[in-house]
Amino acid sequence: MKTLLCFALLTAAVAAPEPVSWQVRASPAKPVKAGAPFAVKLAAHIQDGWHLYSMKSVPDGPIPTRIWLAEGQPFQLAGRVQASEPQTLQDPNFQMEIGIYEGEAEFTLPLKVAAGAAAGQGKVLINTSYQTCDNRVCLPPKTVKVEVPVTIAR
Repeated sequence: MKTLLCFALLTAAVAAPEPVSWQVRASPAKPVKAGAPFAVKLAAHIQDGWHLYSMKSVPDGPIPTRIWLAEGQPFQLAGRVQASEPQTLQDPNFQMEIGIYEGEAEFTLPLKVAAGAAAGQGKVLINTSYQTCDNRVCLPPKTVKVEVPVTIAR
């Protein structure tokens, strides 16, 4: 019986939809000097019928989209993450106005290379945390890691 239950749980996890995919839309084409600013643009592609929530945190509301850099790398956020304008609607499940993205959302991360960063090839490690819902169900929150190659100038 335990084996059957484990198989059912594994099958459900494998069959869970992946309604959002992340893509790097823009990154530095040339090497970036230590201490210099640059930007990375990420796009969330959202399948029809699904949505993800805006970055605005609302008390007792849905789980907002969150984007941050992993620790321990020679890159830092140089300002707030900018997001495309979400749609605002009255959500009957939360009984409040919320911001959502359908189809696509774009996020711009203003970054800079740490002043003492070593020259050479590197990767900006970006974490995105979000929750997606359709008109019947919300999936559990998910965190995805995105790697963006960046060359630090000599």
